[in-house]
Amino acid sequence: MNDGNRDDREEAVQVASFEKSGSIAPSAKGGRRPGAGRKPIGVTRKLSLTLPEACWDEIDRQCSRGDYSVSEVIRAILEDHLQRADLL
Repeated sequence: MNDGNRDDREEAVQVASFEKSGSIAPSAKGGRRPGAGRKPIGVTRKLSLTLPEACWDEIDRQCSRGDYSVSEVIRAILEDHLQRADLL
């Protein structure tokens, strides 16, 4: 049996499945694998933070200077403060 023909048929089945349902058929490749994905940098906790407008303006300025997210800027500020206080 020619494996190349089987692969072509499997691809045709997936394309036909997409055309019928309007969504992508699950692939035999990819998906959840051990060791795959972004590695965590810490524990995520959701919080609400109230700061004076001047602080938010500075955070926004830092974000735009280096294309950083708000989380990255606040994380850097907290880590720097804790290291200076010798708590890390």
